[in-house]
Amino acid sequence: MTIENKPKVTFRLYNQLNSSYFNVIEGNDETKQTKGLGIVLSKSEIALKMFLQLPKIKKAVSIDLSRYDRVIVNCELISKSINKYRIDILIRFYHKNILLKAIIIEAKSINKNINFLGAKKQLDNYLDNNFFNELSKINKKDILKIVLTKYDSISNNSDTISMAWDEIFSMLYHNKNEDELINDYFNFLININGTMKFYEKEVYSIPSAKWSKEAIDKFFIYECPNKGKYVIKQKPLYITFRESGGGEMKKLYKIEDIIIFNPCNNYDDLMESDSYDENIKERIQEYFQYMWDNKIWNDNKKPDEEKQFFILSKTNNIQLEHSPKPQKNNSFRAYYELSDILKNKIVNATDILEDI
Repeated sequence: MTIENKPKVTFRLYNQLNSSYFNVIEGNDETKQTKGLGIVLSKSEIALKMFLQLPKIKKAVSIDLSRYDRVIVNCELISKSINKYRIDILIRFYHKNILLKAIIIEAKSINKNINFLGAKKQLDNYLDNNFFNELSKINKKDILKIVLTKYDSISNNSDTISMAWDEIFSMLYHNKNEDELINDYFNFLININGTMKFYEKEVYSIPSAKWSKEAIDKFFIYECPNKGKYVIKQKPLYITFRESGGGEMKKLYKIEDIIIFNPCNNYDDLMESDSYDENIKERIQEYFQYMWDNKIWNDNKKPDEEKQFFILSKTNNIQLEHSPKPQKNNSFRAYYELSDILKNKIVNATDILEDI
């Protein structure tokens, strides 16, 4: 058999048609996706270069791989302290055996909505108390901390950045044809247990007040607290708002992004960030002014609590001419199948959440 006639070898785990060695990683889903990311960054030069060129990372730290002769990627690195701590992913950059730069990543599952500040405090604790000998010979200013979570968040801390898994998805998607390993990891993420998709539910339905509906129609922004029963635990493709009375739903709004931040503490950071389109910033500015003008917020005071801001599409929305509604309307939040919403006048929720 010559090299030219080399057969294509396909790996299958048990009877799974589409498998890769990411499927044999031990642990739960969060562990698998984190270890998988570490593997890709360590074994694919393309993936590592693209990762370092992500806008948020590039703005925070400049790392030219040609300047380094060794890169070490650790996954689930355990501290040697009395109380054991773990770094999800640690990337160290060396030149002539001198550690010059490091990136530590606290990676939370795609299926979990974790508070950014809580994860940041965890990373600060690791460094402030010197729990990891591997970082003892590097200045803290040369360590970039990344909190990788389900949804994006705005931070006013220059040494820590927030990233959403969607940013990793996008990076992988645009480079999956360049490297078989990247392609395998991308497919692994979107297929693991059938749940890791760009969205997890199709339609999210909530009741809406008159002022909120007016703001949505003007600025295509919806906001709610990021706590308790308001937390969006499963990312929807569309959001719709039920009218008072019968609960009719008039339109499906495509969700472009969900941004989590504290308006009081992080508004200026968002406005100065290069990660968001100027149009989005302008819409948020106008939304804030609307809230003040209509006395929904105190005059010129920004709410001092973390909120979820849904950025809605202005164009990719669906008008519901038949005005579907639930069998009985009240203050619940619920998920619906898209096909049910589009076809039926009376719709049944697939998952009803806690009443507001």
